[in-house]
Amino acid sequence: MKGLTVLLAVLLAASAFGATLVLQPGPADGKDSMISATNPTRNYGTWPNLMVNYGPAYEVRGLVEFDLGVLSGATINSAKFDLWISNPNQTNYNFGVYRVTATWQEMSVTWNNQPAHNAAAYDVKMISGAVGGPYTWDVKKLVQEWASKTYPNYGLMVKRVNMQNPTNWPYFCSSDHSNTSYRPRLTVDYSGVGIAPASFGEVKALFK
Repeated sequence: MKGLTVLLAVLLAASAFGATLVLQPGPADGKDSMISATNPTRNYGTWPNLMVNYGPAYEVRGLVEFDLGVLSGATINSAKFDLWISNPNQTNYNFGVYRVTATWQEMSVTWNNQPAHNAAAYDVKMISGAVGGPYTWDVKKLVQEWASKTYPNYGLMVKRVNMQNPTNWPYFCSSDHSNTSYRPRLTVDYSGVGIAPASFGEVKALFK
């Protein structure tokens, strides 16, 4: 009984303190794609970039979804969504992050069958166009809504928020990009849920 009491105390302590979840998946487990108005039936699920642009008949949007099952019921203290740019340009336009409201499949999504998204951006970032990054959006409110089951997690959309026709556009990197450190990343600081199953097993092993 003593070992069980200590184990329960460890689990309760782990639930009370914050933890950090960092997700930056690669080709095998990442889910992202771009969709293009100029190629409305083409799928870009394996492309290394998520090019984003806005102009008459030239709109291109990015879609990204992370597996956040571990955050169910958690309190989100902070959440940051990061993208990197692989090609230099002089963009200097605002790009917003929007909540996707319907399911989509990485290897079949196109402009014509794209999922719906909410009308208001959760955060807006001015993109300079310089190579590298990260370019960071604050998605705490969005991730909290997913963790609280206010909305189902269908991922997020990145798109331009203004109507000007740019002379060029940023090449945001996708989960298929060869530079592993440039792939989309979500960093979440959270509390209010237990430790991960692997850690649970490690703690139990102490009391065999």
